[in-house]
Amino acid sequence: MIREATIADVPGMARIRYAAFPWFTASVAQQEVWWRTSRPEGRTLRLVALHDGLPVGWASGGFNVSTTEEGAGHVELVVHPEHRGRGLGSALYDRIEEHLRAIGVRRARAFATEDAPSLRWAQAHGYTQGARDRYAKLDTAVLPPVPALPAGVTVCSLAEAGRETVYDLDQAASIDEPGDMSFDGTPFDVWTARYWESPDQQLDIGTVVMVDGVAACGTFFEANRELGKGMSTGTCTRREYRGRGLAKIAKSVALRRAAEAGIHTAITCNDYTNAPMIAVNDWLGYQPFADEYSYLKHFNA
Repeated sequence: MIREATIADVPGMARIRYAAFPWFTASVAQQEVWWRTSRPEGRTLRLVALHDGLPVGWASGGFNVSTTEEGAGHVELVVHPEHRGRGLGSALYDRIEEHLRAIGVRRARAFATEDAPSLRWAQAHGYTQGARDRYAKLDTAVLPPVPALPAGVTVCSLAEAGRETVYDLDQAASIDEPGDMSFDGTPFDVWTARYWESPDQQLDIGTVVMVDGVAACGTFFEANRELGKGMSTGTCTRREYRGRGLAKIAKSVALRRAAEAGIHTAITCNDYTNAPMIAVNDWLGYQPFADEYSYLKHFNA
């Protein structure tokens, strides 16, 4: 049976995510925040597929509200590995695509893991392969020394830097993040509720690098304390401060703080075209373990 999902389905949807994605760490509480902070202008439709009363697959789709690209949309679809090959994914997707067309989406982006069946499924449904992301992880007990701080450079936690400072840094430095759709910012109130106040956000671990009093670089770190795992959810440097090794400093400090907090595994993700950030993560000791591709489909107006 397929029906519209409610927030009460989030724990079941989380169980599917944990089974399907080896890099996924977000707590159930975090995923509930994602639901509550979904912006109404996105007109997102969420569906869940049930087997014996339990969620075994789900899908969502609507407008991408973080870009100014007209008609840009998003699709998320996942079926529990034990229930694949039964047509559930296609049944969910058909209803999502109908919704996307009805609301006027012109170009949709979805993601698929690197396994051949997922890639074939995406292509069979009219999607073209786009950007490729690399997931990598490390043991926080084994880290290289923190680089020496240049003159005028200091570090502080996100909490110490303050919400407004971190917001301004994040919006200014993330505008040119690699990907198939531009990122054009998030309103302050939405950003506060979805990221700053989220239950997994580690404000005492995430780190800001100050250069002569200016917040020049920062790294965010979310953690699922029950799993002992954390995720770097963004490292950004203002354009005029790039090429100075600030991201290496920020992540080095943050990972040590994570280790001290009992988080043994840190995961990160990079677009393969982002060579400077991949180099930083390789230096830190991250080991690649999975890939994910974006897939894009154009709809006729």
